[in-house]
Amino acid sequence: MRRRRPFLSYLDEAWTRLLHGRGRSEIPDIINWADIEASWGDVRANVISALREGRVGPDYVEILDLPKNPVAVRPIARLTVHDRLVYDTLVFSIAELVEEQLHSSVHSARWGNNGKSFWSPVNSWVTMQKRGVGFMLKAPYRLARSDVVSFYEHIDVGTLSIDIQSIGAIPWVTEHLIKFLRMFQSSSHAWGIPQGPDSSAILANLYLLPVDEFVHRVGLDYLRYSDDMMIFDTERESLRNALLEINAILRSRRLTMSTTKTNIYDPAQALSQLESLEKDAINYGIKIGEPDAEERLYKLFLEATAGEQIDRDVKFSLFRMGNVKDDRALGWALRNLKESHHLANEILRYLGCFPERRSAIGRAYISTMRLVEDHKYDNLEQRILQAAIRQRVHSAKIRDMAWAILQNKNKPSLPREFASRYLGRVSTIADGQLLRRQFENESDVNVRRALLVAMYEAHSISRPLLESLARSSSRLTWVSRYLLTHPRIPLPR
Repeated sequence: MRRRRPFLSYLDEAWTRLLHGRGRSEIPDIINWADIEASWGDVRANVISALREGRVGPDYVEILDLPKNPVAVRPIARLTVHDRLVYDTLVFSIAELVEEQLHSSVHSARWGNNGKSFWSPVNSWVTMQKRGVGFMLKAPYRLARSDVVSFYEHIDVGTLSIDIQSIGAIPWVTEHLIKFLRMFQSSSHAWGIPQGPDSSAILANLYLLPVDEFVHRVGLDYLRYSDDMMIFDTERESLRNALLEINAILRSRRLTMSTTKTNIYDPAQALSQLESLEKDAINYGIKIGEPDAEERLYKLFLEATAGEQIDRDVKFSLFRMGNVKDDRALGWALRNLKESHHLANEILRYLGCFPERRSAIGRAYISTMRLVEDHKYDNLEQRILQAAIRQRVHSAKIRDMAWAILQNKNKPSLPREFASRYLGRVSTIADGQLLRRQFENESDVNVRRALLVAMYEAHSISRPLLESLARSSSRLTWVSRYLLTHPRIPLPR
């Protein structure tokens, strides 16, 4: 009989994941959760108490629209730290049961080796791509490829609840997890399961088990990463039949197969659907110091940005060009922050690799923020402010724009939080006084937390205020306790 891990070990894993894991990149924190880390013992006790007493519904859910491409967005659920830890703990506690049901064809959210592979989603994706290339090289395979329209949003919680009940989890865990999912839907305008927490990928695997089982039974070579499905066979009709049956299975689970991304590719086309072998060669060449590796990398970048932009190759190139300090993409990066705003994280990271160009980078930030004023580029504004804080780009013009963002209560909270943090870093005496007034008139608790940090950095906060908040039961307790210790506050990552 398989021995179960202690339940609370999943809570500790959830915290480690939140503090150090990939999930922080999509919804960054203004101080990297340093206040929660400083009071982790008390925070942990609160989560344990909530789990024991069944208080597991999310108190607050904010839906952030993160850009998926230049015009489309995807809804990311922003939960409180407490609710995120409750959710992740419950899902992690059933991860091993879900893992037992998965075939080797599934590469997303694997929980093998005590969850270690779950920490490396990029490596898992690359492994899947290499397996696909291996299939193509051993036979003249055709490739059928498909995915699901708005997958996480359209997962039916009623159907998922039956799936969760069927895998043999501890009854109270099942009950609490189902309760959380149902309350998540009722507490926001989101559907399905939360996007953002990586633990949701475990539930996504559970939901697609019928598809995996069907393809396994018919004996076709098959790979899946989340809802991205690839099926290999020499016969076109065999692949078409499989797609039709998968479509029927998905429909029975309230999902819709994407018509624009469902296709069957002939052998000559199929390899182009998989990641290029050239990237492997470039990676290896950079690793061993091959003389022309950087030139091949730059050529890949030029090809990716010529004509119709190939986003995955731009990401690949910028990351590695930054690592080797190749500044030949600087001009493109400085000019294209707005047009490629969905790649802001990658572009801004690349720019941060060249601190000696801080003046030109600062001018680009100013011009880009002016271009997007009065338009819906909230994620780009937040990312630029985050980069300006991290890269110590101090500008009176950015300060003025940060004030405009902070005072616009029609904006989502995240850009307003980073505007607060920026103002705290570059404040004048008058700014400090105005930050106090802004705090008094602010209702959003996340922005209030950011304003406390900004007031602290601007040397305009009173100790009695922090002491009063530290003794309260509000969501400002932890940050107030943290600021009372006179910390050196970390810059956002």
